[in-house]
Amino acid sequence: MTNLADFTDDELDPIFDAPGAVLKGATLADGRPGAFQFLKEMTSGAKVFREAQEHENDFVRSVALGMRERIQAQDAAEAEAAANPASQVGVAAAAAATERAATEGAKPDPEGETARAVALSAAAVALLRARGDEKDAVAYGEWLLRIAGQVAEASSTKLGGFFSKRVKVTEGEQAFIDRLTAAVAP
Repeated sequence: MTNLADFTDDELDPIFDAPGAVLKGATLADGRPGAFQFLKEMTSGAKVFREAQEHENDFVRSVALGMRERIQAQDAAEAEAAANPASQVGVAAAAAATERAATEGAKPDPEGETARAVALSAAAVALLRARGDEKDAVAYGEWLLRIAGQVAEASSTKLGGFFSKRVKVTEGEQAFIDRLTAAVAP
């Protein structure tokens, strides 16, 4: 079995970041979603993340639990920073504030986010194939595809207008899933 402790922090970044990037990429694959569509897709993605915390594959389960721990640690650090404003003084804090200011309120870039998701996924799976167990790399890749598939199927849309038939997965979403499949394929 592949163990997260076998990787450096830099190597863990794409492994932990790819699932969230896939969620975001799948949400934006057909352009910017409306509020209701966005809510349905995020809810569907969150369900896949919760299921992964009890996944049959130990590695996928450890990644999902590790992601949850990272989010909790980040939330705790933000709460600490809010409680102690003096801790926010310095070059690192200024750089983080600048980055936040640049991204907050910015319009999402569907093409950029889907490309980022595919690249992160390919890097993570390649790293797992090189340094880990093939069974774990396959399970991780399948999990990424499940995230994309569940999010894409979360809300149907009418592409041709009011009188058109509903489509479960749009062309943009299917193109994203196809690119992701190629990126994680053995």
